[in-house]
Amino acid sequence: MDCVMQRILINKREIKVPLMANNDNILIQVKDLKIHFFTNEGTVQAVDGVTFDIRSGKTLCMVGESGCGKSVTARALLQIVHRPGKIVAGDIVLYRQKNQDQAEAINISKLEPKGHVIRSIRGKEISMIFQEPMTSLSPMYTVGNQIMETIRLHTGADKKQARGRTLEMLEFVGIPRPDRIIDEYPFRLSGGMRQRAMIAMALSCNPRLLIADEPTTALDVTTQAQIIDLMQSLQKDYDMGILFITHDLGVVAEIADNVAVMYLGNVVEYSDVRTIFHDPQHPYTQSLLRSIPKVTATREKLEVIRGMVPSPFRRPSGCPFHPRCTKAMPICSEVEPKTVSLTENHLVHCLLFDESAKKPAREMAS
Repeated sequence: MDCVMQRILINKREIKVPLMANNDNILIQVKDLKIHFFTNEGTVQAVDGVTFDIRSGKTLCMVGESGCGKSVTARALLQIVHRPGKIVAGDIVLYRQKNQDQAEAINISKLEPKGHVIRSIRGKEISMIFQEPMTSLSPMYTVGNQIMETIRLHTGADKKQARGRTLEMLEFVGIPRPDRIIDEYPFRLSGGMRQRAMIAMALSCNPRLLIADEPTTALDVTTQAQIIDLMQSLQKDYDMGILFITHDLGVVAEIADNVAVMYLGNVVEYSDVRTIFHDPQHPYTQSLLRSIPKVTATREKLEVIRGMVPSPFRRPSGCPFHPRCTKAMPICSEVEPKTVSLTENHLVHCLLFDESAKKPAREMAS
């Protein structure tokens, strides 16, 4: 059977590739992404070879302890990594379907952070909801003006049209009396209202991908549930892909299609949500799941992961998790693990599953 080919434009250069044509509905592919921070104290490998993809209408949840590189990875998708951070290797490819047989692929990692192309993508094709909206919404301008500015920048709408679209979006995300809220300043709104306003801004130009960086952390439980329900409803309506960053494994179980578990700059395990919760293979994933509080008839001691996440300036040799791992082998302190495919959609970054690495160690021991 002949392979059907399609034409893809990568940074204005046309190439022919097998027709995946996003038949898997791939919105964005991240391959071997590395981000380093160059400081006076040394170089920090904040992200060290991360690979994943996000599809239309699907949610990828990214989990892991603080300082593991989740937010830096998310920011890289929009080229907004804070200085002195810099993307030093890897690809972030955004796919656009131009017509039936031609797609365009833009390598975001190669774009100028302040250039026209990435600025046309931010807010229009890829939007981001930040953890604390008060740091993202300017206190100097009304909520309405800030949303209207985004709409006018990307759609060319006039002021009247932008205001009408803003009122529509504020009502759409469940804000009562949008005609009043549109002229309010952020500090006059509750945390839940500010987060809804951020969602309205993020969705005002119908993005294909929504990045949500711990959007419910500072909210009460009831508001958290409302925000999550809202995002799922909007995803269904717009067929959006979502990258959802969180510490809450309960939220992950509820909304995720796939899960990427990060530790010290690496994706140590990646699979569908059911596999991650019912058949986790990496010791770190297993430890995270054991640390979830359980409601039982008798009191049980809460299991914790021993030790702390190492300082990025003193990254352990070999596997970065080996000082805290209950299944560590002598080789784990010497050899960096490779990513091993257990199944087509189950990847593990661990020497326990790398026979090529364990074989030399067994030969030396004998």
